[in-house]
Amino acid sequence: MLSAADWTYRVRPQDNIWNLSGLYLKPDVPWQKLQAYNNVADPYHLPPGMTLRIPIAWLRLEPAHATVVAVTGGAHVELADNAQPETVTSGMTLGIGTHLSTDSDASLTLQFADGSRLLMEPNSTLDLDQMSAYGRTGMVDTRLRLQHGRVTNAVTPMTGVGAHFSVETPGTISSVRGTHFRVAAEEGQSRTEVLTGRVDVAGDRAHVLVPKEHGIAVADGGKPTQAQPLLSAPTLHCPAQPVGKLPYVFAWVPLDGATSYRVQMAANERFETLLLDHLTSSAQLALPDVPDGDYAVRVHGIDAQKLEGEDGVCLLHVAGHPQPPLVMEPLPGSKVRDTRPRFHWTESLEASSYVWQLATDEQFAQPLAGEAQLSGDSVRAPNALPYGRYYWRIATRDKNGKVGPFTDPLPFDLVPQPAAPEAGKPTSSKTDVSFGWPAGTPGQRYHIQMDRHPDFAHTSIDQTLDQPLLQIKKPGSGIWYVRVQTMDTDGYAGPWGAVQKIRLGCLACRIGAVAGGGGLVLWLLL
Repeated sequence: MLSAADWTYRVRPQDNIWNLSGLYLKPDVPWQKLQAYNNVADPYHLPPGMTLRIPIAWLRLEPAHATVVAVTGGAHVELADNAQPETVTSGMTLGIGTHLSTDSDASLTLQFADGSRLLMEPNSTLDLDQMSAYGRTGMVDTRLRLQHGRVTNAVTPMTGVGAHFSVETPGTISSVRGTHFRVAAEEGQSRTEVLTGRVDVAGDRAHVLVPKEHGIAVADGGKPTQAQPLLSAPTLHCPAQPVGKLPYVFAWVPLDGATSYRVQMAANERFETLLLDHLTSSAQLALPDVPDGDYAVRVHGIDAQKLEGEDGVCLLHVAGHPQPPLVMEPLPGSKVRDTRPRFHWTESLEASSYVWQLATDEQFAQPLAGEAQLSGDSVRAPNALPYGRYYWRIATRDKNGKVGPFTDPLPFDLVPQPAAPEAGKPTSSKTDVSFGWPAGTPGQRYHIQMDRHPDFAHTSIDQTLDQPLLQIKKPGSGIWYVRVQTMDTDGYAGPWGAVQKIRLGCLACRIGAVAGGGGLVLWLLL
């Protein structure tokens, strides 16, 4: 009697019952049982094209293995026959009973006997519970247990009733026969997200068939209920040109219903290992500084149930090395007073020299000056420049002669020195004395000092004012020296004005003078 649990084989020319029995049957199953099961009248002649049925229980069953295709970061393995953990390496072969774990910076890809692949993400632990192959049938039985963390699976479409692929978590078992899906076990909840195909999710004696673009979240110990639609893939702002500025801020269009996003970066679109795996609540993220080359970035939204949606994928090319140095002066938007300004930057450890340019336009269509082989950390403009707005930029050349990207255009304004103010003739009342001077431009401030000596080594008055006026209590009588300088809006201190000398009379003298019919004598000597 034929059973639905049979594996079928289509007979080819030159096949016979003895050879097929030797290839596919367990050693203890005689060929006569296969002959009788299929009602073969003449074992010497099997018609080509005939369908031969073999019960699954009769098939050879051999241990299968998984191979580490790629690994990055701290990943560890405990083999079934060795309790001591080892470091996972690319190309390592793993058998039944293997326990794997990944650190927060680690990820790895396993390939199974049928070509199916699994990406094990950071902070995950996984057991290889069963991996068996049914001889030469191509059917593989793979059963995995995710204790904690996340895995993404790309399962080869299966044929034959014995083929099986499942991922068990503390709360569910997700079984497939060929699909692309994710499984997570975190914080007392198991989640399955189906990207293609469909997945049977079982838990607490209940089953739910989850179709593509749907997911299900199940509390540990609970029953799976209805599958929910996943968030659609976000629209990514993929750069049209090579990325030269690092770190690069990668952005996408916000998704309705997304509480956060997962961003992953890999060396290629196969995502065999992850260079970045990050959660963010904003619709942008600064990508890490990576070597020049091609990369893939994928982003998906996460909803209120913590189900993670469909991926938006972007391929980009990084051409950002050697990175330009940090600039020190003039800084963007600053004011410069020296008509032959000096340009200063940090020295990069990647640099053998620098390329420097100066222009009056942001596009540097016609540079005013430039140096292609600068050493050190500064350069001065070759000629005096008229007042106005200028732009400068700098790039690094490495020891191999490769010139990296320029900095963004760095604008600065060449402006005249602020005028040196001079305090005017003081005015006084009975108790106060006041100094005033011509106002500068809006936003400028004023620094005034007053001392007994013209070297201003021990100032009695040292104040910075918002208005061109100083009013103070009368200091002691006698000779005083005063000077004023303008503080520009960017904090630049202009030159001191001319030192001015004043003589203040004493109160007793003033009283005597008034008694004699005279007036107060208070004058300013230049």
